[in-house]
Amino acid sequence: MRIRSRKGQGITEAVAAAFILIPIALCLFDFLVVIIANSMNDTACKNAARAAANQPTTKTAGDAAALSLQSLHSPLISNIAMPNVTYTPGVAVSVTTRITVHLPVPFPGYSDLTFDASDVEPIVGAPPPN
Repeated sequence: MRIRSRKGQGITEAVAAAFILIPIALCLFDFLVVIIANSMNDTACKNAARAAANQPTTKTAGDAAALSLQSLHSPLISNIAMPNVTYTPGVAVSVTTRITVHLPVPFPGYSDLTFDASDVEPIVGAPPPN
């Protein structure tokens, strides 16, 4: 009667588990990047709207909102834009931001994702019109 050696069984199980666990871990990493990027976009939009709401005119509101976006630096974000700033004197300001994120471990066909955020803040930098 011959007894078989089990020396290769452990390495075979480890390789089989790695084929399953590594892609799952990479997908979770991409999912985490998506959540962080979306949160950063929401925060950037809120900050831009607050900066614009503290200004007395439409031009200074747009400049203040753009200036607040310049402070956002992250290796996750490949592009940030502010396609819309609507300033209604004495009432509110509405800001829309758009960021593009390059995924560190891209899915086939989904290497870049775009997120939009919108926020409305009441005007506090000027008295209401008569």
